[in-house]
Amino acid sequence: MTPAPEAQPVAAIPAAPRSGRPGRFLVLAVGIAVLAVLAAVLARPTTLGLLAALLGLAVLIGFQALLWQRQTALTGALQRSESSFRTLVKSSVDPVVIVDDRLRVTFASEAVVGLLGLDPDDLAGMPLPDAVHPDDRSVFFAALAGTEQAAVRTARVRHVDSRWRLIQATVRDLRTDPDVGALVLYCRDVTSRAPSPGIDSELLELSLTDPVTGLPNRTALVRRLGAVQRAAGPRPTSLALISIDGWDADVLTPGSEATALRALTARLTRALRGEDWLARGTDGDFVVLVDGSVADAEAVATRLIATVGPLATETGTLHLTAAAGLSALTADLDPGEALRRGDLALRSARRAGPGSVHRYDDALRTAQDRRTALRTDLDGALQRGELRLVFQPVVDVVMHRTVSVEALLRWHHPLFGEVSPAEFVPLAEESPLIVDVGRWVLREACAAVAAIDDQLGVAVNVSARQVRSGELVPDVLAALESSGLPAKRLIVEITESVLLDDAHVIEDLAALRRLGVRIAVDDFGTGWSSLAYLVGMPVDVLKMDQYFLANVEHDPARRAMCRAVLQLGSSLGLPVVVEGVTNPATLALLRDMGHRYLQGYVFSRPLEAAQLTAGGWRADEPAAAAVPVPRAPDLPGVPS
Repeated sequence: MTPAPEAQPVAAIPAAPRSGRPGRFLVLAVGIAVLAVLAAVLARPTTLGLLAALLGLAVLIGFQALLWQRQTALTGALQRSESSFRTLVKSSVDPVVIVDDRLRVTFASEAVVGLLGLDPDDLAGMPLPDAVHPDDRSVFFAALAGTEQAAVRTARVRHVDSRWRLIQATVRDLRTDPDVGALVLYCRDVTSRAPSPGIDSELLELSLTDPVTGLPNRTALVRRLGAVQRAAGPRPTSLALISIDGWDADVLTPGSEATALRALTARLTRALRGEDWLARGTDGDFVVLVDGSVADAEAVATRLIATVGPLATETGTLHLTAAAGLSALTADLDPGEALRRGDLALRSARRAGPGSVHRYDDALRTAQDRRTALRTDLDGALQRGELRLVFQPVVDVVMHRTVSVEALLRWHHPLFGEVSPAEFVPLAEESPLIVDVGRWVLREACAAVAAIDDQLGVAVNVSARQVRSGELVPDVLAALESSGLPAKRLIVEITESVLLDDAHVIEDLAALRRLGVRIAVDDFGTGWSSLAYLVGMPVDVLKMDQYFLANVEHDPARRAMCRAVLQLGSSLGLPVVVEGVTNPATLALLRDMGHRYLQGYVFSRPLEAAQLTAGGWRADEPAAAAVPVPRAPDLPGVPS
């Protein structure tokens, strides 16, 4: 259940506008006029007395006219306010009930007919406890002890046919509000059939309510979805899944986590419309049943996401973000499928970034089916010989030579053809398969480069899972021994986050460096931001992510970042390799900045193993550079 927005009237009879100071001035003027008339009557009938009497009568007549106009205006305002209130309440599909201090019903909306089978007029004056099951009264009315905060409670109420119906009500105590002075209940039927009176009410409420937030839980959600499906009518209903990120474990403690979650729930509740229904989903997500189309759900989800932001707790501030997935509910859609569609849309929104709201469509299902097929087929791709390596040159534009190549994994799927690494590598990293693939890449890359009678180095990306497995050092030793490649010609590329792992990870990387293997930090600048971790870490090379090159020719901020990364590397004695250089203009700009080691399509497309062996890595620099790229010697301190 969700309370009505704060702008929605909650009193059965809205308060009339106050009179204010003008009324007091009119009373004073009337008093003066009456005194003037009396003085004129009592005095002798002189011309001055007659004028005073006429003036007093004029004031009295004017006062009567003003009173009549003001009364008419007040009556009209009150009628319009009450009419507006009743219109808003009538438009709600859920009953609204208002009770006084003695818990007697003073107002009920027309929607109560469907819940109890009684007309609103029949409920006037009825004691509220008489309608609630005796076993539920203590739990239900405990909510009335709050002060102006919404409390969600579940209870059984008696229908006119003597059956019990399970309702969930949001209770707001507005007795201290001078314009309301009552308790307001926003009710909703949450069961398709009434439970028997013998059911323990506390156990029933526990089974349908999230213990932390007091919202309906997933069990209640599935039952509600089933009821919506069975009662599908001409008015559409939609589903919105809201995912919240930013629950920083460093800020939260076991006690503050529940408090923060309740505070967030209160924010979301206030942002909902009165006819929407909020529940808790799986993995801490929130689910909203929206009374309306998918467009309505999109508007609701956008408003909810806007309410999510910094949340202050006793232990710090949480910087929360949200994304949402939407799906329409139809009569032929079972609850499980409705939730699966919403989840697909939510995953798409989360990939797009915080604040995104995506609708479900068939393309999402097609993409999900493709990911499922790829995840299944990837398991045997290595054994079937579908994986291969290609090699991307890294060029020293000062010495005009290729210093190393980066080994890149490719997959030719028998059905889908060439599959992008951005698509299948994350799938492999979700399972232990990535360790076997990483071991194979090390062996193949070392063997391919060792076959070249030269000092060319090779860089191999190593997954975080393989590093954490504790098998990286044995895997590297095995690859070097089987290929005969000198350790100084191998560069192991890791992500920034790996440096934050357990101490054994740092020890393994340090052991590789003692063997002569170089360690490069890949995608530098896009991960963790604490530069202090670079000091003293076993790192030899920084690889600047191609993100920094987007529109770098025209964006001063991007150029400043490129310079900053280069200066940082120079200060720490670490060479910087810039990835993703695709055009001569960017190449010329980076050279002018002082960047020395560049990599990208501007030099060469990734080379197949046969092209690498044939010397394709010696391809010339583009015409804009106007220099050849000869063979690479072993340069100390650079990725050679």
